[in-house]
Amino acid sequence: MNEATLSIPNFPYYNAVDQIYHAEWSIAKLARQELLSRSVAALWPQGHPTRLVHVAGTSGKGSTCRFLEVGLGSVGKAGAFMSPHLFDYRERFSIGGEFASQAEVQAVWEEQVRPHCVRLAVDNPAHVHTFQEVSILVALALFARHNVAWAALETSVGGRYDQTRSLAVAATLLTNVGSDHAHLLGEELWQRALDKGGIVRPGVPFFTTERTPETLEIVRQLCAAAGAPCTVVEEGAVTALNAQLDTFDLAPDSLLQASHQRGNAALALAALRWLVPDLDEGAVLRAVAGARVLGRFWKVEERIYVDIAHNTEKIAALAGEIGRQFGEQNKILVVGISGQRVAAEVFRPLAGIAQPLIVTGASYRGQDPTQVRAEIK
Repeated sequence: MNEATLSIPNFPYYNAVDQIYHAEWSIAKLARQELLSRSVAALWPQGHPTRLVHVAGTSGKGSTCRFLEVGLGSVGKAGAFMSPHLFDYRERFSIGGEFASQAEVQAVWEEQVRPHCVRLAVDNPAHVHTFQEVSILVALALFARHNVAWAALETSVGGRYDQTRSLAVAATLLTNVGSDHAHLLGEELWQRALDKGGIVRPGVPFFTTERTPETLEIVRQLCAAAGAPCTVVEEGAVTALNAQLDTFDLAPDSLLQASHQRGNAALALAALRWLVPDLDEGAVLRAVAGARVLGRFWKVEERIYVDIAHNTEKIAALAGEIGRQFGEQNKILVVGISGQRVAAEVFRPLAGIAQPLIVTGASYRGQDPTQVRAEIK
């Protein structure tokens, strides 16, 4: 073995070593995945009828899922499972671009998912499904009820230990690897890349728009170890998509009005071309051009916009989009922050565009606005 070979870490090996060193923790996580996998098999003994596409990444997961949903909707009934929701739990479940109804969510829970979960817990009290696991089962039940042929689903946090990793999928997509959730996934980039790249499945095609050399080395190694075809969506694909979109008159609330969404759309299109070789490109582009997501540069009314960007990468993209669309116009930003994110890091990109910046409390796990103001002042 030469020195050059030794200088390149063997990331699949280090993943195994990491699991061994933290066996009590990693095995518990993997056991949860196995439990959910068994529940899916119990509820759908012949296999779940919907073909699934799995999306991970620091930012752009929800938008990519929407692009996949509307694109796959041109060849059959399609859906999406996304999180979190903004106002109503049913927003997590999309079928044909529409949220599932409250009545349907209640029905699949009470008639199908809840009885199974109760039986499981009676047999073994340690086998109580979590909120996220139950939500995945509710999504699958809704997809089956509506005869959904294709559905996209996004991870919650990370990839290799996320509950969505329990499911058999037709393709896996990684948008990017940023700094969010470092306290859970690791302070180093390679740690977060290894975790998010953990969505790779044996033999299942993998697509990414991530171009950081260190991250690409990791995911390519993971794909090679799993025998998974790996496609990197280069900048040229985004340029080609931009040229095609020049012929469209995009609606004001189209996701593609935001320039940073073009990469997510190009990623989804690459996967769609693989999954559906005889794809009607014109129909798919028309569908993608009309894609919308609640809370993504959402125009509430004239001159009032809302966006749920919540990490440094998303905030930077949002700041760029505000500058592009509104230039030197006066702007008032009302902001709040939740969880364990560092306020100064998240809000830094906004400092140059806000006049003024008003700090408030986020409704979910919101940080004290007085403390946030002190940090960013």
